[in-house]
Amino acid sequence: MPTLPRIAGISALLSLTGAITPALAQPANIAGFDADKDGRTSRAEYRTGLVSESMKFDKNRDGRVTVAELPGFTRLPGVKGAVEKVFKTNDVSGDGALSSEELAARAEVRFGELDVNRDGYLNSAEIKAARRSR
Repeated sequence: MPTLPRIAGISALLSLTGAITPALAQPANIAGFDADKDGRTSRAEYRTGLVSESMKFDKNRDGRVTVAELPGFTRLPGVKGAVEKVFKTNDVSGDGALSSEELAARAEVRFGELDVNRDGYLNSAEIKAARRSR
């Protein structure tokens, strides 16, 4: 049975596609990513949080995450397609793995999609709107 931290990590990884919103990956205001605890998540906090959560799956510590390193439940029919999409979309180098640089680049794009008021922060209203739009 997957643990809550593992589910949060996978949710963070999948949120890069928009298939799962960051609101599902973390509590309101992406609290786990809000390093300075000011109630909102900056671009840097979002990028750092998503990369950090995703890299927790780098079992061999080579700086890249592969599908084989992910927990078994990610191969379930409903999750497998989303995982494959994340890797296909974000594996810019084509090496079959996601590096921290590839993850950070996608996090930058995804943050821009979520920051609808363009103030440089994600707040609870933007997270709720993202959740409703899926």
